Amino acid sequence: MRRLPPLSALRAFEAAGRRGNLKLAGQELYVTHGAISKQIKALEETLGFGLTRRAGRGIELTSEGKRLIPHLTKAFDEIDAALRTFSDESFEGHMIVSCMPGFANSWLIPRLPSFMKHYPNVSLTLLSATQENSQNADIEILYGRPDWPDRNISMLRQLEIFPVCSPKLLNGPDPIRRVDDLFRHTLIDEPGGAHWREFFVSQGKDPSQVGRTLCFQDFTHGMTAVRNGLGIAMGDDLTMEHDLSSGQLVRPLPTMIRRQSKAYYIVTPPDQTLTGAKGAFLDWLTMEIQRTDKT
Repeated sequence: MRRLPPLSALRAFEAAGRRGNLKLAGQELYVTHGAISKQIKALEETLGFGLTRRAGRGIELTSEGKRLIPHLTKAFDEIDAALRTFSDESFEGHMIVSCMPGFANSWLIPRLPSFMKHYPNVSLTLLSATQENSQNADIEILYGRPDWPDRNISMLRQLEIFPVCSPKLLNGPDPIRRVDDLFRHTLIDEPGGAHWREFFVSQGKDPSQVGRTLCFQDFTHGMTAVRNGLGIAMGDDLTMEHDLSSGQLVRPLPTMIRRQSKAYYIVTPPDQTLTGAKGAFLDWLTMEIQRTDKT
């Protein structure tokens, strides 16, 4: 007979340890961060040793916590994978998903082979969130503030925002060593320059010092310009993941900002029941986001 602590406490600790934050763990498990904290304390009392301690706005693991967390993560992943083998092929139907073009091109589409493999009987139509008919979608993946009226809204992921550029630009005749060096380069943004303005203000710099700009209405066009060495843009740790890991783009500075008011959100109609294929897609999407955060 196995003598295990409560499964809910183990899940709470695993989520908090993996995310490094009680609030994010609570969002993942659909409970408050206070509930996560209580579950972890109960687990620590059961085990007889500490697992976490506060670190700024987040948490860090004790040596015992660091030893335990990979075993729990592996175990929960294996349980999830085993259950999916019994149920994936039973999901069928068609659904419409609308999302931001940059998210679709840089993150979602490269991962769709995984979804298609796990759910071979589900058909999918992908719309751009800029299209007028996107509100007819079963599921919307939107970026911004959660102020869409008459919708069910749940956070998918917050972002870290930072400058990105081509390696050939970084290694060019005008080096980038500090934030002030950015003013000597062409800065790529959307019309109005909101991203760079926000960044410079956060760094205590005057945005009016910006010289040459190159603006694109479409995020993907701007990123294509960055990859071709035409200038520097503001990227993020989600949609830039492949570009940064492959070396196609680099971060010229370690400086970054975390947006507290904006994030990616899952938005659905108020009367929508997320079961069947729709529920399967959301489960898969959440798992892929979590897998991205682990790497």
